[in-house]
Amino acid sequence: MATRRSHKIAKKTHGRRTQLFAAVLAVLATAFVSRAAQLQIVQGSQWQEQVETQTTETVPLPAARGAIYDRNGKALALSRQEYRAFFAPAQSKDIRRDAQAISAMLDLSRSQSRRLTSRSTGWIAIGQVGIGERDALSHRVGPAVEFEPVITRVYPEGDLARALLGAVTAEGHGRSGLELVLDSLLSGTPGEFVGRRDARGELYPILTSPDNPARPGRDVYLTIDANLQAIAEAALETALVQTGSSGGDVLMADPKTGELLAVASRREGSTGTIPAFTSPYEPGSTVKPFLLATLLEEDLARLDDRVYAERGEFRTAHRVITDVHPYDTITVAEVIQYSSNIGAAKLSERVEPGIQYRYLRDFGFGTPTGIDLPGESSGLLRRPDRWSALSPASLAIGYEMLTTSLQLVMAYGALANGGTLLEPALVREVDSGDGTGWRFERRPIRQVIEGGTARQVTRVLHAAVGEGGTGTEASLATLEIAGKTGTARIASGGGYGDRRYAASFVGYTPVDDPQLVIMAKLEDPKGSVYGGLTAAPVTRAVVQAILATRGRGLIETGAGPHRRVRLEWDAGETTGSPFQFAAARDVPQPTATERSQRLPDLKGLETRIAVARLHEMGLRVELKGSGRVTRQEPAAGARVVRGATILLR
Repeated sequence: MATRRSHKIAKKTHGRRTQLFAAVLAVLATAFVSRAAQLQIVQGSQWQEQVETQTTETVPLPAARGAIYDRNGKALALSRQEYRAFFAPAQSKDIRRDAQAISAMLDLSRSQSRRLTSRSTGWIAIGQVGIGERDALSHRVGPAVEFEPVITRVYPEGDLARALLGAVTAEGHGRSGLELVLDSLLSGTPGEFVGRRDARGELYPILTSPDNPARPGRDVYLTIDANLQAIAEAALETALVQTGSSGGDVLMADPKTGELLAVASRREGSTGTIPAFTSPYEPGSTVKPFLLATLLEEDLARLDDRVYAERGEFRTAHRVITDVHPYDTITVAEVIQYSSNIGAAKLSERVEPGIQYRYLRDFGFGTPTGIDLPGESSGLLRRPDRWSALSPASLAIGYEMLTTSLQLVMAYGALANGGTLLEPALVREVDSGDGTGWRFERRPIRQVIEGGTARQVTRVLHAAVGEGGTGTEASLATLEIAGKTGTARIASGGGYGDRRYAASFVGYTPVDDPQLVIMAKLEDPKGSVYGGLTAAPVTRAVVQAILATRGRGLIETGAGPHRRVRLEWDAGETTGSPFQFAAARDVPQPTATERSQRLPDLKGLETRIAVARLHEMGLRVELKGSGRVTRQEPAAGARVVRGATILLR
């Protein structure tokens, strides 16, 4: 009986437990369903938003900076996609193995390798890598490496025109030169990439997110010709070495358009600027042609008028004016041809100060040219009411005024093109890729003199480069040049430095149809200080280098030893020829066999020195990279002929 009662009680207790358990389950299920309903229905959007916020990542996409090309499409500055790489030890399955793989692939130093295993948390910067290295690291190391896209600036032609091109900051914005001036055009618009990370840390695109790609900057084409720029830089480098000068300029421009074709400019201690644009000086006798232009335009003299040159010494009430060579009675044309200071001083007496000032001003002296670079100097040309009794004669021979090399080039360009002063240009075209680009158009400033007057001055300047003239060292048998030399003392510390001179030559060619203005200037040359013996040969060497090419860049017309040559800059290659400033007159061109020469070993040399040496041999240069030469093709010792192309890396 007791057993049956116990069984009954146990059965009743079990039933109650089952009911209690079922009730608890029902309550839990109800709570779970309620909570699920709350999370998914009531708070679903809130939690979904939080999940998306935690897993969604916006990655900025840098915009590619626009490229800079020369006038013929040769790349001078390009943007390259690279990546900043980071190592996350916490996401690595084997830190030591991954660190070894990274070190081997990127050739890291021992200290850099140790950094990868120095801690187990955070991000460790590895360095900057290219696309290929990024893909290889992702494959070998996986999610333990992270990449941040960056755009880097590269200069395919090495140091060529680097002062002109300028530089960019680490953030990719223009810092100096044309990179700074054109920054608003070259800089693109950054975009962004929206993705979501999975549990393994992989980032995937969200297809429903709005597309916001980066828009690249505009490409810019300069007026500079890379081949002429290389010739100018090599000629200046050689001239500085051979003459011991402290600095100098070699500029080339198209007188018909005002486009600058080459700008080589160096000064001791000058960084980040173009001294040819920013450092004015007293130009000396290179200003005398503008006195002649004033006299002829105002009908105050004729070329055959005669002037007594005082046999080399002219004493006035205020000072003594001398000539390097004594002359008796010479013509107005010979005053310029022989560069007579006495003759120029006497001729200045025929011109009223206001007229003399106006013509110098109209030729661009004392005012900025408007070049597309900051820091340009306006030079100095005082108004007549601030002149002394000595000023007219001083200005006639290039003193009591300051001019930049650029101003002088543009003024000679006006003489070459029939009397029109043009605004100089460095930018030829801006390509936006959507048809809204911009293209350079010739910008006349004013008509200074009539075409007939300009032609008379040109005839005189042609004679100045001929036999007996001061610019004889610039002459060539195959090409007629009109030009003028100048030698002026350099002022410093409130006076003129002992044996400090600026020697210059400015000219244009061909005489009958000028297409190229060339200026060469050297500061503090050792030995001879005269422009006719230092700067004029530089111009001669530059023209010889240009004429060394028989390609599309130069079109010869006529025949015989005195054939005329037409210069064209829109296409074709140019190359250098020996920059030997003491060279003899032009001689017949050697045969191909005679031109054959062995290549020197250029490895280890700075690229600019190697390029200059190859140009001296009359060879073309294709440059890949900058710094020092690590490889050359053909190899050292190979025989090549003038005009061959040498690859330097």
